[in-house]
Amino acid sequence: MKQILISTLLIAPLALAGDTPAPRDVFQAKLRATLNRHLRLLLSGDGSVASLKGKTAAGNSALTFYLMFEATGEQGLQKAAVALADQVLKDMRATKHGVLPIKEKDKPDGEIILGGGPPALGAYTAGIAHILHREGGRNNDLRYIATVLDRYPWNPNGWWASTIDVETGDPKLPLDKPSIINKSAAIAMAAGIVSSYVRDIDLELASRLKQKADKCIYSQIIPAQETDGFWHYNISGRDPKDKDVLGYFMLTTKELMTLQRFNPAYREGRLNAALAKAQVFALRCIAPMTEPNTGPACLSHSTPGTPSHYSLTDPKRSFQLGGILLGAGHVEEGIKIMNAALERFPYGNTGQDGGHAAESSALILSALSRP
Repeated sequence: MKQILISTLLIAPLALAGDTPAPRDVFQAKLRATLNRHLRLLLSGDGSVASLKGKTAAGNSALTFYLMFEATGEQGLQKAAVALADQVLKDMRATKHGVLPIKEKDKPDGEIILGGGPPALGAYTAGIAHILHREGGRNNDLRYIATVLDRYPWNPNGWWASTIDVETGDPKLPLDKPSIINKSAAIAMAAGIVSSYVRDIDLELASRLKQKADKCIYSQIIPAQETDGFWHYNISGRDPKDKDVLGYFMLTTKELMTLQRFNPAYREGRLNAALAKAQVFALRCIAPMTEPNTGPACLSHSTPGTPSHYSLTDPKRSFQLGGILLGAGHVEEGIKIMNAALERFPYGNTGQDGGHAAESSALILSALSRP
């Protein structure tokens, strides 16, 4: 029961019996200094934010600025976060369906479309919705975000389209094919979070979003979990040979932990238990193969596209894993992996590398900063 109660980011302070405060305090100070340095490099002299590149950079950075504002009370960070959120909203409204384009995609019939959708859609809608909800007075914008998610193509069996044509709104693939698990988890995360933010604005809309999120999580994602805690690349349980399936597992776990972070209604037994199993899998199977560790690869769930070792030449997976471990209360191992990753933090990076590293770090710092 203890493992379940501490199984998610920000569900409880990161304190365990017998854990001395000094290492955690030192790490917290290092994390804060890292984020401060990175965010300062994104700001110009007048306080405006540098031009950000990539499908999630603006949304990730907006949430990072706002979480740092909530931790420090510094109004310059608040101003930057709101400005980024407003820019994402403007870009969404400039499209037909509120879904930002990512890249060209080939449909099975050979037609080329400009595609967009999750996981980016989940990240930027959830992040800016949190900012607007906390700021207040943005009911129309919150309703718009909720409507975009509500209209995104959905199969009543419990999954969303993995990609749509941003011009027509049509799915790239027929909806009878279940989506990649982390993509459905990303939309479930956003729908679950946004549903709580629009409950007092539009109860019917909020209810629809939550019903979809619940159907996806409790009828598809949780039943698809293996007994050892692993989630496959597909809800159906198949893993393509060319994919880093452990990376997609971590993305799925992170999305569900983020959902619990921002909507307390999901801090309940069934999801807690599933995440606790996933976090133990991450500790036992992924942490040993992640720098600075030099342990064996996770052979029980690997494909030819899965690295045998997560190197700091690309610390993306280390930031994801650090958040999972620290959120689970595995403080010593989480700090060790994060300290190594912070040595390669992409300071001032205006693309997805900077956005992802900063958002993961800000979520962890927010957990550590809670009383």
